Amino acid sequence: MWPLEEYERALRSLRWEALGEWEPWMHYALQSGGKRLRPWLAWCSYTFYAGPKASWATCLPLLQAIELLHTFTLVHDDVMDNADLRRGQPALHRQTSSNVAILVGDALLLAVYERLSHLPAPWNAQLTRLLSQAALRVCHGQLLDLALAERPTSQVSLQDYELMITEKTGTLLGVALQAGALLGGADFSEAQTLQKAGELLGRFFQIQDDYLDAFEEETGKVRGGDIAEGKKTFLWLWAYAQADPVERQWMEDPQLSPAQRRTYGLALYEKLELRTQANAYLEEAFEGFRRFVRGHAMEKTLIEVATLLRHRKR
Repeated sequence: MWPLEEYERALRSLRWEALGEWEPWMHYALQSGGKRLRPWLAWCSYTFYAGPKASWATCLPLLQAIELLHTFTLVHDDVMDNADLRRGQPALHRQTSSNVAILVGDALLLAVYERLSHLPAPWNAQLTRLLSQAALRVCHGQLLDLALAERPTSQVSLQDYELMITEKTGTLLGVALQAGALLGGADFSEAQTLQKAGELLGRFFQIQDDYLDAFEEETGKVRGGDIAEGKKTFLWLWAYAQADPVERQWMEDPQLSPAQRRTYGLALYEKLELRTQANAYLEEAFEGFRRFVRGHAMEKTLIEVATLLRHRKR
């Protein structure tokens, strides 16, 4: 069972006095956002392999480090996307400034390594390497996201999009399962299989996120934000492929404001009836994950988590 309330208390107990008057912004960035998916996955794999020897105190630094790493990516992502909301609240850079948000994001990343240092040897060194590699892959995914937004839509493929979301979103879900399993005593090959499972779960999660951005009103973010930001999501690529020449010209018009782009894009998605196609794509991603974990020792737990995600609205 995932002790969410205890985990939230553990996050709130963290202190960074060296930041002085800016310390509260660390906690603002970390404020509760649902079930804490990534540390939850790490806890699931850790307790599965550790069995009766599982210890909350032993695993907690890893769980905190994973959430700190994820939050670092969100803070910087919001600055780059010029986003207004995060988890239904004003994004950190809207509450402070872009410069402060960038520095708080940097501090969150540094805090990851402080937490990992509390893990027992040799896991502290091994898991520090794993999370560092994961952080680099997430940065790669963010760079791909920026690069795709700058390309003409005709030069972006669905494969480009899927690589980007695997790096940007799948990586952290994969390393969470992998790191938890290793700390719990799993062998490396078993942990690598879980890493791949997490990447596939992350692929489904991001496809769902992009779907919700276009079609759901209660995400805690502005609907159509991906369109306004020029993101090359699967929906945008599909719309371009099915649009007529006039619509394609509009989609590539650099003079449109973000608000105009959002309004027209959402209307185009509805006109082309992309909601039905997107649901099928989501189902395909979910089934791909389910096929991969079929027969795995953790299959039941992983399917339970994925099924809960399948019905989320934000």
